[in-house]
Amino acid sequence: MGIYKMKKSIIPVLAFLILAQGLMAAPPAKDTKEDDLFKKAVKYFYQQKFEMAEVMLQEELKNNPENRKAYSYLGDIFLKKKRYDGALELYRKAIDIDPKSAEDYFRMGQIYYYKKNGPMAIENFRKAFALNENIKFSYYHIGLSYLMLQRDKQNTIANWETYLKIAPEDPQYEKIRRAIELLRDPKFVIPPVGSDISIEEALHLGGMVLETAVHKTEDKKAGHENKKTKTTLEDIYRDDALK
Repeated sequence: MGIYKMKKSIIPVLAFLILAQGLMAAPPAKDTKEDDLFKKAVKYFYQQKFEMAEVMLQEELKNNPENRKAYSYLGDIFLKKKRYDGALELYRKAIDIDPKSAEDYFRMGQIYYYKKNGPMAIENFRKAFALNENIKFSYYHIGLSYLMLQRDKQNTIANWETYLKIAPEDPQYEKIRRAIELLRDPKFVIPPVGSDISIEEALHLGGMVLETAVHKTEDKKAGHENKKTKTTLEDIYRDDALK
């Protein structure tokens, strides 16, 4: 059956593919000595008062340059502001302090995705999972990177199948499975980079309806603390809940 004749009963996957990814960052970071300044900065961070949090975190790092979590929180603020290069540098500093900081590798993977650097995004997502197997959602992001940045159906399928095996509890399980079925259709062709038809349009022609969706998984409690929640995403890969 060609993509133009696919039944429209297929559960919408486009929004899931592109918008339904809470930045599943990683488990809580290791404890550091938190003085009053840092505690206030964290409080402002979760209140989404990012300007005030940024100033306090900068000051904290002057006083305590070994505070890994401060670098990571500040990196999140830079990421929120789309200051990607600055965020990368902050996450690297956090990793220098703690090379096993899986959540910072995950954040770096996200930034490389934003920067459309597929190989580096995939590498960092893999490192995040290697350091902490609770970050199951890495495999979803790896698959998405292969799909959106490298137009690679087989690797998208392989990584999403791995994800379904290790995260069968995911509420979006059926949507992912149906997306895999669509990608397996030999008549479904992913448009090449620069094509007049986008991946989104091709998926729509394949029977998927554009709609906003929110991806909710056990793994969404990530980042620094389980206070962090993930909401809708902006554009392709936006963590809109750095809080």
